[in-house]
Amino acid sequence: MLSLRSLGLTATLSILPLAALAHHGVSGQFDTSQTIEVSGQITRIRLVNPHAYVYFDVTDAAGEVVNMRCELTSGSLLKRSGWTEEMFEIGSEITISGSPDRDDPTTCLMNQITFANGVTADRDSTFGDDGTINVAERQIEREDGTPNIDGNWAMANPQERRGGRPTVTLTDAGMAAVADASPADNPRFNCQISNIAMDWVFNGMVNSIAQSDTEITMTYGFMDLVRTIHLDGSDMPEDFVPNRAGFSVGEWDGDTLVVTTTGFDEGWIMAPIGGRAGLVIDDEEAADRPQRPEGRGGPQAVKNSEELTVTEQFTLSDDGTVLTREYAFIDPAYLEAPFEGSDEVTLTADSYEPYACDDLTNERTE
Repeated sequence: MLSLRSLGLTATLSILPLAALAHHGVSGQFDTSQTIEVSGQITRIRLVNPHAYVYFDVTDAAGEVVNMRCELTSGSLLKRSGWTEEMFEIGSEITISGSPDRDDPTTCLMNQITFANGVTADRDSTFGDDGTINVAERQIEREDGTPNIDGNWAMANPQERRGGRPTVTLTDAGMAAVADASPADNPRFNCQISNIAMDWVFNGMVNSIAQSDTEITMTYGFMDLVRTIHLDGSDMPEDFVPNRAGFSVGEWDGDTLVVTTTGFDEGWIMAPIGGRAGLVIDDEEAADRPQRPEGRGGPQAVKNSEELTVTEQFTLSDDGTVLTREYAFIDPAYLEAPFEGSDEVTLTADSYEPYACDDLTNERTE
């Protein structure tokens, strides 16, 4: 990390006419066309999910002390990158450059932070090693000859995720299902899973895979979703209750794990993240979000019906360190054609941490 400047002891608040990069997918809460710089003394730190917050006292132009808070990225991602609560010593001075909340003058989005010791970090900064694992110590193939996908997996650098938005065409029933969609319907804003595809890599969480001869258990770092992939030919139980994870059966086709999942409840392929205009979508979520159908305005929401089938093909790299997945959403009730995508996760020595969602977004001054 580089020290950009020495910190002053007087807290300041200023608005700078600079453009800020948007890393936030929460309903356009922050005005990223503006950049603020605030300095003050730390009073509290919460490294929670889905967003961590640092609280600090600043002195305004009238000489009054105001307690502000700035949103960081997710607590799990920060911890994975080496951030600790000890870095935010209570009473120490910090300076934050970021974006102001559109409505609450005491809340902001952190893009860069400078600590009292002069160390400056941004949302993408990593403290310590990068969590890579020694390939020589890993068994790439299991005794039964199948690829060894047991272990912890995460995107190598979730902040670099980019890409165009694939197209999707909804049926009339699919259009009707999202006609009144609003951010309040977004499960991610209510500490719930969205779907088994996008949430596998969302926010760069560490996922855990436990592999045996008869089943594979996938525990998502995002929202703690647990999936069981049955490899023994098990049929869905008659009393199975549809849910967001569904019922997965799989088989090895050579070195490729082929998985078919049904038994979903009605949920979201693309949950609504804002209104019809003027909203900010972070790069990670924009990369996954389909283009809107002709004639519809704003970010598109896409629901799935209980007829949804998700197919997945997992392949392991030759050195056993990269797990690639191709997937397709097939929903004859809501989708005119399958919606397809792919992603990659990298083997990591970082430990899995329960997500323990504690959404502080609404802790705002109206």
